[in-house]
Amino acid sequence: MLKVLGILLLIAAGTIAGYVQSHRLSQRVQQLEEMLRFLNAAQTEIRYSAASVAEIVQRHGRSLAFLQECAAHCEEGEDFHTAWKKGVQAGSKGTGLTEADRLLLSDFGDGFGASDVEGQLSHCRLYTELFSDRLENARSEKTRKGKLYLMLGSFSGIAVALFLC
Repeated sequence: MLKVLGILLLIAAGTIAGYVQSHRLSQRVQQLEEMLRFLNAAQTEIRYSAASVAEIVQRHGRSLAFLQECAAHCEEGEDFHTAWKKGVQAGSKGTGLTEADRLLLSDFGDGFGASDVEGQLSHCRLYTELFSDRLENARSEKTRKGKLYLMLGSFSGIAVALFLC
């Protein structure tokens, strides 16, 4: 009886490990979609209002953890660019974003709010294109690897269970 329970737990552990890896791919897609929504909202705000970048982040950044972190740092009195860096460092961990995604986020923050209206709109359009490319790649990776991770996790759990029998 204990042996059967152990085998089932090994299979479950492998399946859960595969699910976690597959879920990270889904999280990355979701985070990139949210970033694109933020960029579109930011472009609208820049074009039609005189809101500061900190206000834009506070209004439209509720769905992304790193933007919430950035808004919190801005409320504490830090300048926007420092708050953005801290937000990206602290708030993007555990979200499925890759190191390259975090670097792109950090680079976006360096230029956000640093020029006139037309410069800001151009900056947002550039990063919309860059994040769109990343989103397309993330979706294809999710499609290709999502089920693979689930199956690989399950089969590795089964294989370990068979070896121990």
